[in-house]
Formats: sequence, structure tokens, C-alpha cells
Amino acid sequence: MIVSLQDTDPESFLRHWAERAYDQIQLAQIAAVEQTLIDYALNSWRPAGRIPPPTDILLICACEDGIVLMTQREFGEWRTSTGQPHKPPYAWMPCPRLPAP
Repeated sequence: MIVSLQDTDPESFLRHWAERAYDQIQLAQIAAVEQTLIDYALNSWRPAGRIPPPTDILLICACEDGIVLMTQREFGEWRTSTGQPHKPPYAWMPCPRLPAP
């Protein structure tokens, strides 16, 4: 059964169009967040040779074998998120903080 909206009085008319406006605003905000995330993913890479990465912070790193989550220790050694030694990356970006489970 299809129910059509009937704006029979000023109150229902205002409520109906306020809901539509709110929905449009929410969709626009979601699209803006999506564009910001895409821009971050495409343009936030820093070349490891020119910009030194922070130490003891989880980073998303581009390496010869793909994308790896790594940290750089105080003395310059690179470790994966599981603690294994790894070659230095050629580009990196800060890893977003994940919500706690």
C-alpha cells in the first residue's frame, strides 16, 4: 500500500518540509565527510626521505610489499604493528585512531 503525504494543514506542511530539509542537510554533510576522507586518503602521504615521521606512533606506510602499519622507534628502526622488524617505507601518513572495542 502506497501512502502519500498529505499537507492538509500548515502544521503538517511545515513538518513535512522540515523533515525533507533535515534529510538533505544530513546527506550533504555525509557527502562532505566522504570527500574529506577521500582527499585525506589520496593526498596525505608524506615522503619518508623529506619529512621525518614521528616516533612511537602508528603510521600507514607505503613499502615495496604494499601498505603496512608500522611505527618508527626512537633509534630509527621500523617495526610492524605486530612488532616485527621491517625495511623503511618510501611514504607514510598518520594512522587514524580506531575506536576502542
